[in-house]
Amino acid sequence: MNQEKLANMLAQLKDISEIMIDLSYSALICGSEEIAERVMEMEETMDKLHIEFELAVVGLGVTRPAKGLLGLIRLAMAAEQIADAATVLANIVKRGLKTHPVLQMAMQEAEETIVTAEIADDSVLGGKSLGDLGLEDDIGMRIIVVRREQEWSYNPKDSFVLASGDLIIAKGYVEGREKLLSLARPILNNNQ
Repeated sequence: MNQEKLANMLAQLKDISEIMIDLSYSALICGSEEIAERVMEMEETMDKLHIEFELAVVGLGVTRPAKGLLGLIRLAMAAEQIADAATVLANIVKRGLKTHPVLQMAMQEAEETIVTAEIADDSVLGGKSLGDLGLEDDIGMRIIVVRREQEWSYNPKDSFVLASGDLIIAKGYVEGREKLLSLARPILNNNQ
């Protein structure tokens, strides 16, 4: 395996663990079982990627000094530990434990929120790139994760094209939440 592929895998481990901790705190503060469930799904992806990365690093042992390889393994392990901590927080939500009233009060004062939505067949979001949609500029929401079937895309680039059936997780201003939901699921929201 080449160094570029290893660097990409390590960057993915870092990105996934960061998003997981962000989402798990949001799930805890909002009491959102839906977001907690997404964290649990990401943990499965994280575990697989972590093992794949460590095996790739061990495979370099013949051609590289062991001391440098140990550093790579330790960095990956730190990302895995962060992901595990995020899962612990998500499990609190999944077990139905209530957040402290102070956390609930703080959330009511917050200007930011996290929302999940599935792109409906008739959504205007389907078939368009994130850059073309300009959601962050228009409604103050940034898509931070997309799951297409079993594949997760973290911090997708502007060139990423959304498709019907994609699950999106977005972060942004509270005011943009309902607008994003109506864009993603126009029929569902119009029938409410």
